[in-house]
Amino acid sequence: MDAITALIEALTNLITPMSLFHVAWATLLGIFVGSLPGLTATMGVALLTTLTYTLERDAAILVLICMYVGAIYGGSRSAILLNIPGTPASAATSLDGYPLAKSGKANYAMTLATAGSALGTLVGIILLVLLAPPLAEVALNFGSFEFFWLAVFGIVISAQLTAGTSQLKGYIAGLLGLMVAMIGSEGIHAHVRFNLGFSDLNGGIALIPAMVGAFGFAEILTVMWRPRGTLIDSKTNDARTLPKFSDLWRYKFTIGRS
Repeated sequence: MDAITALIEALTNLITPMSLFHVAWATLLGIFVGSLPGLTATMGVALLTTLTYTLERDAAILVLICMYVGAIYGGSRSAILLNIPGTPASAATSLDGYPLAKSGKANYAMTLATAGSALGTLVGIILLVLLAPPLAEVALNFGSFEFFWLAVFGIVISAQLTAGTSQLKGYIAGLLGLMVAMIGSEGIHAHVRFNLGFSDLNGGIALIPAMVGAFGFAEILTVMWRPRGTLIDSKTNDARTLPKFSDLWRYKFTIGRS
């Protein structure tokens, strides 16, 4: 009962003009940060933390949350338009969004991404309020065995995502990801693994340089070797800025899984 009362009080404070102003500018700033490859949502939150010292507690937390949510959503912009995910969470968006952009349906892809992000954020916030305490207890009990099976689960999921082409490619990509993650010092005894004699690799390979190299550098090379010509079919350009309800209903299961 106390949690519900606190939630109602928080929602009441959220609809004040000053709170809505903080939501607006922090979300827009987050979208800008997320759309730049190499700048992650956590990096944006870290940089914005110093500006929240003069704000009240509730306003500071609201600003940081809006920055994070906006940055995660903003990563889909560069993923759709450039095939370079702005954040690691937008890597899967580039698989379908960029082909739609090349066929002149960039607006259509971005409207679906916007609707999916809005619905996903709403559902995620509700689940966070309800399930955060029990999930925190489960996470604190995670050990080596649980992390191992979580990694195996990630490899299986990556194979299922590529089921339309070849599951073998998904398994190979997952194993390569594990090999890259094992480079550097391990977390218990700080033994250095697979640094190939380079001390710069003792700290491991960060996720952002790996993602930018895997997606961004590969796309740059592809564009450089592509013959001159029209990259986007402007004849089929869709100028819609809002998704149709029929489109959302058609992809309801995909949006729900996302």
